[in-house]
Amino acid sequence: MIIYFYLFLVFASIAAAGVGLAILRRAGVKLPAWLATAHGLSGLLGLAVFFGANLSLASSIVPELWWSLIAFTLGLVGGLLFFRVLFRRQAIPLWAILGHASMAAIGLYLLYFPAMSTL
Repeated sequence: MIIYFYLFLVFASIAAAGVGLAILRRAGVKLPAWLATAHGLSGLLGLAVFFGANLSLASSIVPELWWSLIAFTLGLVGGLLFFRVLFRRQAIPLWAILGHASMAAIGLYLLYFPAMSTL
């Protein structure tokens, strides 16, 4: 079950990159579009690995891992909806950034204790 520790590190680094993107974008720095795409695709890849780990270890995991997966999935869907559909060519409002980030924070919180208990 050490996979959850590594997944926590992956999602924490994706979240840190997202915070960096948000700060730079709010500061008015023009960023290449591929940075946001890489942030989203790495989140999608992390979710795929997380889902596979939950399925393969389904009988021996705590419910917080499923709730964490749900929170990360809602964050990904919200990010896609906010940043790729609704606000594609305009300034992204702060409430959309904070909503997306809060789902990642909830997912990290729910993943933290099961991930650290495997060490």
